[in-house]
Amino acid sequence: MGSQSKNNGALRTGCSVLALSVGASLLTAFAAAAQTAPTPVAQDNTAVEEVVVTGFRASLTSAINTKRVSNNIVDVIKADDMASFPDANLAESIQRIPGVSITRDGGEGRNITVRGLGGDFVRTTLNGIEAYSATTGSTLGVVAGINRSRGFDFSTFASELFNSVTVSKSQSAEMDEGSLAATVDLQTGRPFDKKGFRAAASLQGAYYDNNKTKAPRFAGLISDTWGNFGALFSLAYSKRKAMEEGYSDTSQSDYSDANNGFCGTATNIAGQSGNTVINTPIPYVNPLSGSGNRPAGQCFSGLPSDPTAYAAINRPNVFLPRNPGLGRFQLDQKRLGMTGGLQWRPSDKTDVTLDLVYSQFDQDRSDYALSNASLNRNVNGASAAFPLFAGRVDSQIMDVHVQDTGQVDYMKINNVDIKHIEEKSQTTTKTHQIGLTLDHRFNDRLSVNAKVGHSGSDFQQPWDVLMSYDGFNKPGYIWDARNDARRPYINYGYDVTNPANVTFTNAGTGLTPDIRVVKAAVFNTLWTGEANAKYRLNDVFTIKGGVSLKAFDFQSKQVQRLYANNSSTAVTATGTIPFNFAQFAADFPGTAPLSEQVTGFGKQLGLPAGSVTGWVVPNVSAYIDKLGLLCNCANKYGDFTLAINSALGNNRSVEEKDTAAYLQADFDTEILGGHRLRGNAGVRYVKTDLDATGYTSLTSQITVNHKYSDWLPSLNLALDLRENLVARFAAARVMARPSFGNLTPGGSVNTNFGAQSASIGNPFLDPYRAKNYDLSLEWYPSEGSIVSVAVFDKQIESSIQTIATTEAYGTTGLPLALLPAGQDASTPYLVTRSRNTQGGYIRGLEINYQQPFHFLPGLLKNTGTMLNYTYVDSSVLYYLSSGTATTPATQIHDQFLNVSPHSVNATLYYEDQKLSARVSVAYRDEYLTALPFKSEVPDANGSYATTNVDASASYKLTPHLKLTFDALNLTNQAADQWSGKVRRAQRVFSVTGRQFFLGASYTF
Repeated sequence: MGSQSKNNGALRTGCSVLALSVGASLLTAFAAAAQTAPTPVAQDNTAVEEVVVTGFRASLTSAINTKRVSNNIVDVIKADDMASFPDANLAESIQRIPGVSITRDGGEGRNITVRGLGGDFVRTTLNGIEAYSATTGSTLGVVAGINRSRGFDFSTFASELFNSVTVSKSQSAEMDEGSLAATVDLQTGRPFDKKGFRAAASLQGAYYDNNKTKAPRFAGLISDTWGNFGALFSLAYSKRKAMEEGYSDTSQSDYSDANNGFCGTATNIAGQSGNTVINTPIPYVNPLSGSGNRPAGQCFSGLPSDPTAYAAINRPNVFLPRNPGLGRFQLDQKRLGMTGGLQWRPSDKTDVTLDLVYSQFDQDRSDYALSNASLNRNVNGASAAFPLFAGRVDSQIMDVHVQDTGQVDYMKINNVDIKHIEEKSQTTTKTHQIGLTLDHRFNDRLSVNAKVGHSGSDFQQPWDVLMSYDGFNKPGYIWDARNDARRPYINYGYDVTNPANVTFTNAGTGLTPDIRVVKAAVFNTLWTGEANAKYRLNDVFTIKGGVSLKAFDFQSKQVQRLYANNSSTAVTATGTIPFNFAQFAADFPGTAPLSEQVTGFGKQLGLPAGSVTGWVVPNVSAYIDKLGLLCNCANKYGDFTLAINSALGNNRSVEEKDTAAYLQADFDTEILGGHRLRGNAGVRYVKTDLDATGYTSLTSQITVNHKYSDWLPSLNLALDLRENLVARFAAARVMARPSFGNLTPGGSVNTNFGAQSASIGNPFLDPYRAKNYDLSLEWYPSEGSIVSVAVFDKQIESSIQTIATTEAYGTTGLPLALLPAGQDASTPYLVTRSRNTQGGYIRGLEINYQQPFHFLPGLLKNTGTMLNYTYVDSSVLYYLSSGTATTPATQIHDQFLNVSPHSVNATLYYEDQKLSARVSVAYRDEYLTALPFKSEVPDANGSYATTNVDASASYKLTPHLKLTFDALNLTNQAADQWSGKVRRAQRVFSVTGRQFFLGASYTF
């Protein structure tokens, strides 16, 4: 391992030197090749060329001009360009930029990946001020999670609110730190963008074909200037009623890891095991879950498994689905976004700007699932004696087929427990920002800029309730994925629509229905201030310098029902029992009262013949109303008190202060026979000081301080080889801070015997650090066109990974008082925490072609195209275990998560004086989503390739009135995820359907 690490280090150093050498060599070669070229026309680097944006093609031209004159490597989307793209939100607009891919959630773009690096490595700003969001996810088969990272959720805003989006792929000293991939700057409109009165409004009706629903979408803007003062206001409001349906199994299991969850093959008598007859209570059995320790192969049910099937499955490295099932979730969303801008120009030397941004994202979510309790239940212990036959019922495997890869693709099972689940939640995310900017020019040499700002993103989940009905010991269950892994045939062995076949009460099998109630919130707050000065020394050099201070405050809060499982009869702290089944049965007779039906399932899924199309579920809204589930109290039906007891890990905070100073030299000169060389070189110093607070026990909080600092040099060069040919080189040392969610000093612990585990944070994490190199060549053959090739190399020196390893409890730092009798500091625990690890590399190629076909005859001269291709090669060292004093660490090399080796974006458009139409295609190659996919297993989960096709058209009825039509996801692209690189077991296959928008817009 030592020599390999040295070799890797030498390789990274060699690549870095090679990149610098190649960059310098190519720039020199380009210059030499162009010495005979005419002297380029001088360009003003301090101002962006003014382009009147009157249509899609003109806005693309404006974006190209901005890219062309920039000293840094940037890509831009301009005003009408964004409004014209067939995109529902910002993420889907930004994905048209070379090197950018997106992940979709609930049928719309949510997060972006730039050159292989995701949200935590992409710094996002709103009007130059850091932006954060704390919304929750919606992906089928994944428990909705709250964003506790530094990543930005681009679905929060409608694209109509913004004037431009700039993606800076190279770093300069004057840019704030925090990005390994890119900085995305979102700019709202300002009144002096175009002087005088202007106003616009658009109204659309949306149709979602998966659930046949309709919803409105509105946007408006008004702006005016009066001499040296101007004001602007914009608003966007939309409703969205989306639905996602599909199959999921996000918990693949190695059968041997679960202590033989199926019955053995020996004949059992009177419910006793044929292997061992036990008539005494088993120690360390948890009566709440009904689990118990018992010898392998012992069966509680009285019936054995089929010997052939049992032999086929009862061996190591046989993987089977643990919780395969069907699911539907429905989203009822409302988005409101507003921006405001005030500008005052008392003279031609002074500009004062006030920017205001507000958004509110409300979501009601309903989840419906039909799933197994588990097809391979591990047998966990606890700290109580419990009778044998009240333990968890095992299932009999009667028939099975195992592929050569070890993946099970067919099972017939008796004695299966099925859960009918409904979950409902309400969430609200509010984002606000205020920024005040002063620009003042003292003379032709000296100018200053100052900015102060405040922003916040508050996520609140007033309630989330999950309930289940349970079908116990069902015979004849069949799961068959032999013909189609994405859409397996599932026969549950009973009528899943009949309430008489399920129960809401304890059936005496050790498995009981749940009532889970959760309330959560996340608050992100930022205060920022900066001062910058610029002094032009001469015609070649301009010196820039500045200081900045940012203060972040991150808070995560969560409470939940103390007794989610209802089977216990022990009196709680409030003097009642978790759930009073007798009172409930008396008031609501029947096996499954207060029910509702899921109907019409899977119409766009293409399920096999005979598949389930509906099932009965608890009516959560009715239970909330009738039982008072949200009372945060104990009543006659049970104890519904909310507390932090079982949610300690999600109650934490981070206070962070980032102080920075920089010095940068901009230059613009001629070299090698009159070729213009421009760019910047500088260094930025940044110091990070944070205090992290978390719970180590119910009554104990701890606050930990951590400090670190970084020197971040950078260089950007742009050489005009010809008037229309630009070569660029960039190099920088960069850093990105750890996610807020990883920095807690607290944690949570499961002390159950046989399943001891702990999950703890790490406030002493250092940031991700890397060296970035970029080289590109850009050719501008005509107005509005570009052909460019770019290569990039990111040498990531340090990374952060979450690693689960078995170690003594005493290493966690958690109090020994949490341990039950029989455990001490030396007791082995499976400990999960984030650690700084060795990094890797990301390198790749971008090819970009944008061309209006004005040289073609007839109507073809009104067409044009945008094409870009990105290739990414990456490698990082994954730690499956960190090792111990006597056991070496387990490591493997693989590609970075969420990195698609190949991605393509293509747009073909037509535009004349009245008609504008385009079709856009976004292709993303498959990528990894998790590695290891379970503790210490050298395998991964991933996503198959996706292709999304969108279209848009508009027609001008008058110079002011325009009809619009947008169509999204025309191919009904599915969320398509796998588990195991070779096995390719299906994790998720779900569809959201197509979306259509028809409306009109009017400009004044």
